[in-house]
Amino acid sequence: MPGNSNRIKFFTRPELERILAVAKDCSARDYAMILIGYRHGMRATEICRLELDHLDLDGGHILVVRLKNSITTWQKLPADEAAALRAWLAVRPNQESRYVFCSRRGLPLDRGLFYLNLRKIAGAAGIPPERCRPHALKHSLGTHLAEAGIPVQFIQRRLGHRSIGNTMIYLSIADGLVDRAVEEAAQNGFVV
Repeated sequence: MPGNSNRIKFFTRPELERILAVAKDCSARDYAMILIGYRHGMRATEICRLELDHLDLDGGHILVVRLKNSITTWQKLPADEAAALRAWLAVRPNQESRYVFCSRRGLPLDRGLFYLNLRKIAGAAGIPPERCRPHALKHSLGTHLAEAGIPVQFIQRRLGHRSIGNTMIYLSIADGLVDRAVEEAAQNGFVV
């Protein structure tokens, strides 16, 4: 089934495009959370605890503070992500909070609420509810990068993995890519 492997669940590119389109029409906050979560391979709690100090909207950077002993990194923040964040920050309910995605009381948005909102949005985009978990955003990025032929070390860095073994799962999903690379190497005389 598309978007599923034996080990991880992820959204295909067309599914993710539909999810983002629905989110953009529904909520500036949810759109920004889903877009940032996917593009930076963030866990639900990492998204919900994103702080204003972690953003350099004018310079185009985001500090992705990882949990679970993963590697925290500054990453490029493209213009469309900065625009999505600006749209949300202009209307967020508590302008005094240090958290980007906050409750009315200024606390980080509850990850359970993010899960429910993602599930509702993905459902409206035609995605089965059992596949709608925030961690599928991180798995989607890893899978899409592997399918695009991005070197595994770059995927490891983007996702904040300390161990390359955690990243290798995305290559197993993109087996067709590996087969094509070997076939191309054989055609170019690099494999006997």
